[in-house]
Amino acid sequence: SHLTNFVDMSTKKYSPPRSRKPPARFLRPFLGLISVATVYFFCFGSFISQQAENLPATEYVSLFSGQQIPLERWQRPSSFLKPPMTSRLEGTYATLWLQQVHSWFDSDSERIAEFLSESKAAGFEGIMTDVPWSWTEREREGDFDFKSFSKDWMGEVCKQGLKLHIVVRLNELPPWIPENELDELSERGFGKREICNEVFKSTSMGSTRAMGMVNQFVARSIEFYTSEYGDCVESFSPTLNNELETRYTQERDCMRDFNPGMLLKFEKWQQDRNFESVVEPLDYPLQCSPIVTTELQRWWDFRNDVLAEVYGNLCGLVSNANRRCLLHIGEFFSSTDRINGNAISSLLAMPQVTDLTMDSNMALWGGPVSPSIVGVLIDASRKAGKIIHYEAATERIFPCDNSGKIVHNGEGTDILAAAKLMYNEAINRALESGVDALGFTNLCEPRFISDFLPGEGKTELLSLRSARSTEILPTAIIYLPFRLFAAVDRQIAGIESIDGVKCDHPTIPCWHPSFSKLPKFGFGAKLPGGCAQDIYQFKLIEVWDSLRLRHERVSIVIDAEGLDDEQLLSEVKEIVSINIKGVPSEFSERGKVKESVKERFISITFYTNEV
Repeated sequence: SHLTNFVDMSTKKYSPPRSRKPPARFLRPFLGLISVATVYFFCFGSFISQQAENLPATEYVSLFSGQQIPLERWQRPSSFLKPPMTSRLEGTYATLWLQQVHSWFDSDSERIAEFLSESKAAGFEGIMTDVPWSWTEREREGDFDFKSFSKDWMGEVCKQGLKLHIVVRLNELPPWIPENELDELSERGFGKREICNEVFKSTSMGSTRAMGMVNQFVARSIEFYTSEYGDCVESFSPTLNNELETRYTQERDCMRDFNPGMLLKFEKWQQDRNFESVVEPLDYPLQCSPIVTTELQRWWDFRNDVLAEVYGNLCGLVSNANRRCLLHIGEFFSSTDRINGNAISSLLAMPQVTDLTMDSNMALWGGPVSPSIVGVLIDASRKAGKIIHYEAATERIFPCDNSGKIVHNGEGTDILAAAKLMYNEAINRALESGVDALGFTNLCEPRFISDFLPGEGKTELLSLRSARSTEILPTAIIYLPFRLFAAVDRQIAGIESIDGVKCDHPTIPCWHPSFSKLPKFGFGAKLPGGCAQDIYQFKLIEVWDSLRLRHERVSIVIDAEGLDDEQLLSEVKEIVSINIKGVPSEFSERGKVKESVKERFISITFYTNEV
């Protein structure tokens, strides 16, 4: 059973459904007479093997779900099954970064107080901010100044009865370090990625000396702020780079870290696992087909183990101070996974990691995508005992000027309508998937928050309700093995060529026509009238959308052991297993799925265009 690209492959363009009825309509009279497994075997075994190569996405969803659906992607959510959304959110926050304290408000205490007062009036319960290492330990090693550069503005947050979420920002090395020592302490690239080294000197997890300094700074930060502000401090978020693996890297293919210390750790990691031979990481050029080498598999596993170990240790320091440890997770389930590691399953298993923030601007490659991606991320991270946040980034669509005011574009009406639709739908998907908390980053005028929220008229932030009850159990599972998307790299629909390589992915229409009006950046700017979308993420969302048409709650499982959970499986009616053509299970899976569970699989294979 397989599907190719959810587009008409004969024309290489998106084709709307033909007027004929979807084949699945003819199966409906039989659904009560034969088993679900038999229905899917028939549908996917006989019909799809012959015709799926020309099957558009909307017809696929009709076929897969056995029901008629709206023809446009943006119409589907009205037909999604909605779980009861009755639970209050665990918390809400707005961000105000230290750089913005200076650039927006010129460190003026009255203007900062006005922003905080406006945030509180808008319904925000907390403020997330940062303490940069490079702005705190400037003169010499061990000389910490937590009040310079107006960092003491945080006291006003507590005065106004708001909670503090402090990001301990470790990505920039302090300026006292001599230039000739930076290479030892910094992340490194090699080959064509050496250019990455000159752009940004970010801290390497492979450097024993750098990590010693990092641990010292995190410990001192926790000690200072808990002493200074007491219970006003709700969480700390230690981060060595933006969202665990810097998102800057994905457009430039700057997969790192090849610091000499990291390479030694990789060698020892292999030796400890008694592999027959020790391999070195390789610099792979972009190609359209998956890369499934032993070197890549081990390197990807190793990088994720390192991420888990480092952040587990840093969160241990936070836990020792009886504070919550919140980690930001960048958007995953896409062809950026090869570049940006993600240790989400390991982090979710750690008791010292209390909060995970799913961070998405719904524009992974610089063009707006389906808001369903937010529901997908929540469904992959939801876990009992953890607080899962969705953080909406606003700066691309609502940029702020140097005085901290939203810049209104010339096409303001079109852009505002499209933006409102995008954020409304994203937050709805988060609430339906049981998100625990909401954050908004880089929104310089919090009073406009109601424009982002779903509902008619002016919705109050505190009035939002989520389907976060533990009594809501999933009735469908998507099994997407741990390393599956790590095998593919920068597969973007509609982009003619990347690094001289043509993968011939057809253009995918914007989720809603109005999204073409939204600002574009990066690869998205190469499709000014369209929306650059990750081809594999698009396919996954199509499957998720189809399941939401008949399931209130979907769970996404990435580890085989996650399918051993009897409570999780107790109410499940469908288990969809995702594969990519050319990626063997030996590469993608971590652990073995029980045969009794495999027998329930509905297998779908994503195909890759090759020129």
